[in-house]
Amino acid sequence: MSLSFALLQFNPSSVVVMDIEGRIRSLNANAERLLSTTEANAIGKSYTDVFGPSLSQRVFSLVLKAGQTGAVKAIEATLPGGRRAKLRATAGPVRADDGNVSGIVFVADEDTSSPRLEQLAEREARLRDALKRYLGDTVADMVDARPSFVDVGGQTQIVSVLHADVRGYTQLAEDLAPEKVAALLLRYHGVASKALRESGAVIDRFAGDAILALWNAPEPQTDHARMALEGALALQHAARQAGTELGYGVGVHTGEAMVGNLGSSEYQNFTAIGDTVNVAARLQGHAKAGEVICSAAALAAAGEGVRATALGPLELKGRRAPIEAYRVDAHS
Repeated sequence: MSLSFALLQFNPSSVVVMDIEGRIRSLNANAERLLSTTEANAIGKSYTDVFGPSLSQRVFSLVLKAGQTGAVKAIEATLPGGRRAKLRATAGPVRADDGNVSGIVFVADEDTSSPRLEQLAEREARLRDALKRYLGDTVADMVDARPSFVDVGGQTQIVSVLHADVRGYTQLAEDLAPEKVAALLLRYHGVASKALRESGAVIDRFAGDAILALWNAPEPQTDHARMALEGALALQHAARQAGTELGYGVGVHTGEAMVGNLGSSEYQNFTAIGDTVNVAARLQGHAKAGEVICSAAALAAAGEGVRATALGPLELKGRRAPIEAYRVDAHS
């Protein structure tokens, strides 16, 4: 989208424009009042500093979903001035004349109405949105449809597991300020998770610079191995489109794992454990930035149409037997 200075300043909504690193480029007078700041004080700062922790989390969620629906979302957050507010907000890409993404725009209107039914509806929407952010759409929908789904326990089943890890992250974290590292991970994890979700993955968890994703759980997916390899390639393509600062090494394996709600009666999360998960992580350890390495089991389960280069048997840390591995080059 193209935003002129006049449109920004006279827009009745609160409008904030950020660059692709999450730094503030401009904001209008309404945004100054909402965020208890001035444009002169905000420009160049990370959005996490200007928005504060509560609103930043909501904005992060909106940015991750940008481009999926473009819908306005009802959110509630504590503003930098300490006031709790309900907002109707959206976020989307700012595009340069050549069509490339040059930043992000956040637009919000404060909702000052307070009927009880509206409050309850917004609270339900907020809780459901939080559930999806923490669990992903698939698991959240299962919890909503089947209350018994939250019972502790799991089952052994065949799954395809992807483990992705940012190369050079330790050095990066040492060299850059924490907010710059967070902004980079926001950008790369955002496009990576979007690519994985679009390939049918359930994102098990983010662990710093790492991503763990599953296919064929909690709902069955007949072609899960192929979907996992396609998702891995889509992740790499999305990461290349996002920039050149970071790159992922990716490992994929197909096999049996214990899948379900694991933990305790007080705290649990939907996850997978077992040798299959470990093998995916160890294969990832052999992948260079931009590479996808899969096991022979994953490649065989994916069927024809996957172009891969044989790497021979790889010795994986912690395993007695080597794993026959392939570098995945493309799929048809």
